[in-house]
Amino acid sequence: MILVGQFDSPFVRRVAVTLNHYHMPFTRNPLSIFRNAAEVQKINPLLRVPALILENGETLIDSHAIIDHLDEMAGPARALTPRHGPERRHVLQAVYLAAGIAEKVVQLFLERLNHADKALAKDWEKRLLSQINTSLERLEHDCGTPWFFDNKLSQADVTTACMLMHMKLRVPECFPATKYPKLHAMALHCETLDAFANARPGADETVPARKA
Repeated sequence: MILVGQFDSPFVRRVAVTLNHYHMPFTRNPLSIFRNAAEVQKINPLLRVPALILENGETLIDSHAIIDHLDEMAGPARALTPRHGPERRHVLQAVYLAAGIAEKVVQLFLERLNHADKALAKDWEKRLLSQINTSLERLEHDCGTPWFFDNKLSQADVTTACMLMHMKLRVPECFPATKYPKLHAMALHCETLDAFANARPGADETVPARKA
């Protein structure tokens, strides 16, 4: 399998961590949606990552769809997302909230990247910050210890930890660790695992600087 995208994307990274956790071998094509836009768009017309090219040549897009396929490959006993019942609903709700925060962080970062301070859409920035803050508060309230759902690693941990690392990288002021101690501890716990350590972004996995 070939995973397309850079690890500085929380969506690419959550797929890579999941692949690592399942011990599913893959290679990576670290294309950037900025520097390699034409190549990425040939793979995904939406010009988004991740994409996963399967051994039979089929290409999957969207991290949720990719991880659903990986869970099916892993089987219900190993899947990081429970297959049915309240446990599945609870994990998926946390996953979608964390992924939603990640999307808002990307939007906030790009707004600041592409516009000088005087040109920022201040109302839009304020709205994004509000969505991020209130959603983090909900995740903090719901988060257990040492894992999000207390007793074992789930996709809720993977997605939330990848989102938090990305947030610390792009908009660190949004995540003061003292305000979210449970999320901070859970994310640190995750980052000690090989599945996470082997999917950290390299120094060259960046976005272009703002144009003068």
